Amino acid sequence: MTQEVLAEKAGITVVYLSKIENGHVRPTLELLDELCAALQYDLGMALTGAKTDSPDYGSERVLTLFRSCSPQVKPIALSVLEQLTNRFPVCRTIEVQQSDLHS
Repeated sequence: MTQEVLAEKAGITVVYLSKIENGHVRPTLELLDELCAALQYDLGMALTGAKTDSPDYGSERVLTLFRSCSPQVKPIALSVLEQLTNRFPVCRTIEVQQSDLHS
């Protein structure tokens, strides 16, 4: 894809796109999202280096955080995760072994 086509799809000028590419300006998150959509590239991957739509995304981080919780906080953390999963159907269920949750 040419710079001209990308700039047009994102609603910016080629000059501004060039400034972004060269690090002379910092685009907004909204503009980054538009650029990634035009390029058919995952914004999460661009920002974190990880595919955010992967079923395993964040699993290790969630387990690490959960394990660091005190025994008193663990039931609250589980409740929050369950509520998020129930409220937002796009959340994917991550199966973890019972021993992982209580270690």
